[in-house]
Amino acid sequence: MNEMELEATIDALRTFYTHLESLRHLPTVEYETPEKKKQYATLLEDAYSALAQVETTVDELGQELEYHHERLGKVIDSDDEEQE
Repeated sequence: MNEMELEATIDALRTFYTHLESLRHLPTVEYETPEKKKQYATLLEDAYSALAQVETTVDELGQELEYHHERLGKVIDSDDEEQE
């Protein structure tokens, strides 16, 4: 992951938290106008979009970590076999 990708992920996480905080403080939606309801729906969709971006990055990082775990595990296993 390069610096730009890291910053994009951090920005997406900040966006998610900001939108989630806004959603927590919403008044009861059923009493609002159709325009307000649409704004709330857009806020919710944007929060999901930001979360999806963060999840994708975390999944990719997890896959890379698993790769390194396997790679190093093979070295450790071969060292253990040589010592026996």
